[in-house]
Amino acid sequence: MLIDSNISQNKLLVFIKVAYIIMTEHLKNSGYVLDPHNHIWSRRGFSGILYNDGDAVEQNIANIIKQASDTTVFSTELQQHCTNWPSRYHLSGSRANILRPFSRLFTGDILEVGAGCGAITRYLGECGANVLSLEGTPRRAAITRSRTSDLENVTVLAEKFGSFQCDHKFDVITLIGVLEYANLFTTEENPALEMLVKACSLLKPEGRLIVAIENQLGLKYFAGAPEDHLGKPMYGIEGRYRPDQPQTFGRKTLSNLLKQAGFISSEFLAPFPDYKFPVSILTEKGINHPDFDASALAWQSVHSDAQLPRYCNFSLELAWPEIFKNEIVMDVTNSFLIIASPVKQSFFTSEVLAYHYSTERKLQYCKETRFEYVQNKIQVVYTRLGMESADDNNIVTFDCPSLDRYRNGKPMSWEFTQIVTRDGWSMEQVGEFLRHYISSLEFLFAQEGLVLSLTSLETRIPGKFLDCIPQNIIIMQDGTPVAIDQEWTYCKEIELGWLLFRGFTMMRYVTRFGKNSMGRLSHIRFLQLLLSTIGLTTLTKEKFYYYIELEAEIQKQITGRSVKRTLEKWWSMPLPTRSLVRAFGNNKRILSLSKIVSKFVRKIDLFFTWTKFF
Repeated sequence: MLIDSNISQNKLLVFIKVAYIIMTEHLKNSGYVLDPHNHIWSRRGFSGILYNDGDAVEQNIANIIKQASDTTVFSTELQQHCTNWPSRYHLSGSRANILRPFSRLFTGDILEVGAGCGAITRYLGECGANVLSLEGTPRRAAITRSRTSDLENVTVLAEKFGSFQCDHKFDVITLIGVLEYANLFTTEENPALEMLVKACSLLKPEGRLIVAIENQLGLKYFAGAPEDHLGKPMYGIEGRYRPDQPQTFGRKTLSNLLKQAGFISSEFLAPFPDYKFPVSILTEKGINHPDFDASALAWQSVHSDAQLPRYCNFSLELAWPEIFKNEIVMDVTNSFLIIASPVKQSFFTSEVLAYHYSTERKLQYCKETRFEYVQNKIQVVYTRLGMESADDNNIVTFDCPSLDRYRNGKPMSWEFTQIVTRDGWSMEQVGEFLRHYISSLEFLFAQEGLVLSLTSLETRIPGKFLDCIPQNIIIMQDGTPVAIDQEWTYCKEIELGWLLFRGFTMMRYVTRFGKNSMGRLSHIRFLQLLLSTIGLTTLTKEKFYYYIELEAEIQKQITGRSVKRTLEKWWSMPLPTRSLVRAFGNNKRILSLSKIVSKFVRKIDLFFTWTKFF
């Protein structure tokens, strides 16, 4: 077995060297030269396009990557530096999730258009493909080369896509967050079409184009999220794009553009919350399958969207199930993931319904969950993205079975979400939910031969139930609770109080709480009131910080990051209880002032109307 492995590895190395030599010759023949200092190719005197995230931001990213000893996709070292939007966008391993459904395709010649700072380039390189990475700004190209400096199968070229010349065809071309910028870099009448036509011309006969782009008519933009590139709410929905601005498209327009460009086959997928950091990716088969609750993956991903405004116009969590029910998902999904080809072909060999990714972790704990419809039933397939790592000092163990049965029901957390997103909700209603949760725990414990009376926060529970939280309990149609995805086991017994503490972090799934008679509550005050509502022991300050310490300890093992202060800050924050309308429209003083200003303006208008006659 070892000999076979070595032979395969040697063959791969030979392929990489031959492919690199061929690509180098193509670039030389096209007039490109290699800069021996930063090891990127370009034309002599190429100054690049006028696009960047700011000198300070990009210099910081360059320094982080340069000083890192580990620049792999799931580098814990780089993950430590994901402290704001730009650093997360350029360094996080979750960026690569958008391409993971197509990993089997990344074995030949790949052209990546718009490498940025190399987050996705790194992933393509690690797949073993022969990657030519195109980036329009020399500084970003240099950063991409730095991120992939140990990968001989990656070549970086600083060049505009519109000016790119190379006598070579590719198996796969990627346009990840690129098509929307077509307006900025060409004077053609239809820049997006021109870009797609060029991409089509560079593909091998059965090659594939992969596009990821925001949906102009995405649901979150109706909810008040600003247009991603221009930062203005409703800008895309109202079609206010100018010819010199980035521009996104709706599904019908994109589909027509692909056909016009020569792509005979195309398939749209829906990444949630969007394509930048997808947690789940749904196929059309999954969206339309009668026995698969695809909406659960959509509404549970809402909280992961870091670009949502503080207050939305409506509850996206409640809206998504209705969107699925009315079968208009693909028209209003926040982003599109598209695979297309100039020849007629199907892109998925198996009946894949959806992908779900757990990647904000150390590599050994990252996994892909795939939902498939096989032999008239839905199965859940788990795949580790990293090798299992044994450590005697671990306080939690990770269980990742290869296969599980799909349970078609509702996550218990959906019951909680429905309660607290409605105006007029009460603590008594949430108390009924908590009683339901506790009775479900007792039922699940009894199935394991445990008879426990959960009447005290100090009640001891086996550590194997650490993950038995509402998000991981499915309520079947007959009301029976079923535990799913029980991946973590604590090394000791745990207290009921800690399990409830863990369970009610599901509050982060709720982006907007409805109005209530209790006024503004912090997350911790909410939990304290809730526990007292059903007669459980008061959650003291000391016990609360004890649970914080326990949770921070296991998160340190799983993610490699210290989250103690983050947890303390989140629990002390108030519940998000206002919408845009409430934030601005219900203030009587503002309304009164608005009426006064309106009357004054009307009088001014009337004055000028009369003066025109004298």
